[in-house]
Amino acid sequence: MKPQKVTIKRAADMRYVGQEHAVTVDLPLAVFKKRDRDEIKRLFDAMHELRYGTSAPQERAEIVSLRSTVSGVMRKPTQATIDAGQRKPPVAAFAGKRQVFFGTGFEPTPTYRRAALLAGNRINGPALIEEHASTTVLMPGDACEADAYGNLVIAVGGAR
Repeated sequence: MKPQKVTIKRAADMRYVGQEHAVTVDLPLAVFKKRDRDEIKRLFDAMHELRYGTSAPQERAEIVSLRSTVSGVMRKPTQATIDAGQRKPPVAAFAGKRQVFFGTGFEPTPTYRRAALLAGNRINGPALIEEHASTTVLMPGDACEADAYGNLVIAVGGAR
């Protein structure tokens, strides 16, 4: 996918000779093309004045570093959707039950495979929804529904 618009910005970190801290100065392309050292110095003096309230046009300055930033604006890619299902998750999504402690004691808790859930599937807590890198815990009273993009939309304690 190619960018629709590309922007290139150039800047120099500069300081007066003998100073420790540098000031970043934006440099237009025309300054580079002309190799205009006087304009670079003038831009630095103006930025130093703006930043510190003082400048020293008669003093020598040095470039500490140069940078280019290239940014591209791209069309938003289409987002993949998952297959639609019924309200009840498919049998393939059910992974069994586990004993889980919910503050008052252990409860047998249904466990689901997230990758097998379909859009529109609804799970009421308590439940566990597992995937390769994490587990979503639905507390008693919570409810979860898989949306068209595979997100888990959770109503905590019945709230939405």
